[in-house]
Amino acid sequence: MLKKLKLLSFCILLFGGFACKEVYKPAIISSPSSYLVIEGVLNTGPAPTEIKLTRTFKLDDTARVQPERNAQVTVEGKDNTTRSLTMTGNGIYTSPDLQLVINHEYRLRIQTVNGKEYLSEYVAARKTPVIDSVGFRREEKGVRIYANAHDDANTTRYYRFEFDETWEQRTFYNSAYKYVNGVVLRRTLADNVSTCWRDNKFTSVILWSTASLESDIVFRAPILFISNGDERLAVRYSVMVRQYALDKRGYEFYEQMRRNTETLGTVFDAQPSETRGNFYSTTDPKEFVIGYLSASTIEEKRYFIERSQVPDWRFIQDCPEVPIENAAQKIKDAYDEGLSIYGMLGFSHYQGAKAECVDCTARGGSLIKPSFW
Repeated sequence: MLKKLKLLSFCILLFGGFACKEVYKPAIISSPSSYLVIEGVLNTGPAPTEIKLTRTFKLDDTARVQPERNAQVTVEGKDNTTRSLTMTGNGIYTSPDLQLVINHEYRLRIQTVNGKEYLSEYVAARKTPVIDSVGFRREEKGVRIYANAHDDANTTRYYRFEFDETWEQRTFYNSAYKYVNGVVLRRTLADNVSTCWRDNKFTSVILWSTASLESDIVFRAPILFISNGDERLAVRYSVMVRQYALDKRGYEFYEQMRRNTETLGTVFDAQPSETRGNFYSTTDPKEFVIGYLSASTIEEKRYFIERSQVPDWRFIQDCPEVPIENAAQKIKDAYDEGLSIYGMLGFSHYQGAKAECVDCTARGGSLIKPSFW
């Protein structure tokens, strides 16, 4: 309590009219129980649906998230139809094509191995407008990637976006040698490690609303920002943008999630809060369940940015050359220190450098070229 009072006094003295907020500890954090977390969207198009079930625990528990395995997961329609999902991974339940009908209403039923049952409220299957275009804008501190879309019927209004990104990596040096079982060998073309591709899955909640506009037009909805000097734009870059239609309540759920996960951190940020969705427990009405079920088609658009489109982009690698003596122990020591050989310096020494400057896999890349590249 004394610590809070000191903090309050400091805030009053330093900021005058601002009100200092005390740390709020929501019930979901202090409770000893675990909670079911449901993630995913019922895909109303001719494509797979994936639902992820996990259990989350209070923050001081070392096992904070665990997959919910071997549950029975079914989609129920108000037209008395049922469709089952199959567990295909740790807490992952899928169906290749649910064949849902637009404007019909559906819900999700989950029965766990410990006898608990969970239901969502019924949600209408929606059709998501197509993504008109994806583009980028060069700004002072980097590149901002955005999406454009519109709904002629003016009925969508609430949108959610996801993205996956892939970029090509090039090493500073081309490596002609490799080190295998204590022996330096010449590389073949099949051993080339100078070009890789790396990908990243989205982690942010990206929302857009046109509710305050006369027309349902999404103009330059920001998807992500790439700061100056980032490796991703050094050679070639690709982003796959996915767009989902939401109802108002779903938008509000994700907006609260975004606030809780992205904007906390200072005494003046919004207080963390319990984020209730549209799921509930039929076996224990008091049990807290996390998740929001929506049903919509998923619109996708892939976009590429070539290095030539950002001519002033500078990605700088720190790759000084390090001579490595041509002696077994010296070579082993160099590799133990994170160096790699890429060439020869006469007969007595090899040319070496940090592994990430010689071998693109050392920077997290894959040698397998994506099918869309």
